Amino acid sequence: MAIPRTMLAAVYVGEGRVEARSLPVPAIGPGELLVALRSCGLCGSDIYKIVHGTVPPPVVLGHEIVGTVVAAGGGVRDFSPGSRVVVAHHVPCGTCHYCRHGNVSMCADFRASNLDPGGFAPYIRVPARHVAAVTFPVPEALPDDEAAFTEPLASCLRAVKRSTLQAGEAAVVVGLGSIGLLFVQLLHLRGARLVGVDPLPGRRDLARRLGAEAVADPGAAEADGAVRGLSEGRGADLVVLTAGSAAALPPALGWVRDGGALCCFAPLAPDAPVPLNLNPLYYRELTLFGSYSPSPDDLREALDLLAGGGVRVAELITHRLPLSALGEGVAAVREQRALKVILRPDAEDA
Repeated sequence: MAIPRTMLAAVYVGEGRVEARSLPVPAIGPGELLVALRSCGLCGSDIYKIVHGTVPPPVVLGHEIVGTVVAAGGGVRDFSPGSRVVVAHHVPCGTCHYCRHGNVSMCADFRASNLDPGGFAPYIRVPARHVAAVTFPVPEALPDDEAAFTEPLASCLRAVKRSTLQAGEAAVVVGLGSIGLLFVQLLHLRGARLVGVDPLPGRRDLARRLGAEAVADPGAAEADGAVRGLSEGRGADLVVLTAGSAAALPPALGWVRDGGALCCFAPLAPDAPVPLNLNPLYYRELTLFGSYSPSPDDLREALDLLAGGGVRVAELITHRLPLSALGEGVAAVREQRALKVILRPDAEDA
């Protein structure tokens, strides 16, 4: 296919705004790929950056990427033009203190690495290190929009691996957006007895279909009853908090059993006050941990789960929009009208 010199990308320009802007199509060098976008998921972290202005504009965000290789630099052997690929945006060095201790997302190289530009653009340059470590062929039977869940699923998978949850133990997932529903499925695969907590009835119903044994509204007494009922009165062995709300922390800690764990999987607003008494962490020997981003091995495992049908994601996709409608997608998620938004190239860029 003919590669244009310029492209219209969805660019975050500051103050919560995104615009379509013309950018040059990146040139590639040895070991690199030029990938034409097919699908890119809208992540909660993208929305967080846009709403709270935590990255300097202008910038092209988007990192849940599926595309087609349109050009390969010298020395690339595993991919050729026409290959359909999943590409992740960060790469650990594999040798530093953090990598050696399994904290790959704390690696300086990991945090400094990225694609050129992000996934909300029709063409993306994939640097050589990304080609070698975090670019994967998409199985033929796996649709583009489902393959775009590889990175978010891998992030959830890493958090589950970091927990000590065993089969038959009780878990609570607070917040049943797309991330929460991925956690429901992964914890169900681990053999946990699950309670899904969310204010929206439709999301609670979907959580039941995907493996939750009980569901509840967070403000209702039934939530506490459901947790106690599945855990013989102890409380949950693990609570996963996917909602970035400070107000959700105290009840979430209340659902954790003595000696149990709470995983914080969403950032709070930068200026959010945290109404949390930390004394229970001491007296009840609770573990409070965060989990941020996946390793290359997590990505491979997540892609295998999607390809094998171990995790279902087609039901999570509620909106498919062109890149030029990124702002509409952000609004739909924030207003809870959308569960998962997939962005695709505009017709003229496809």
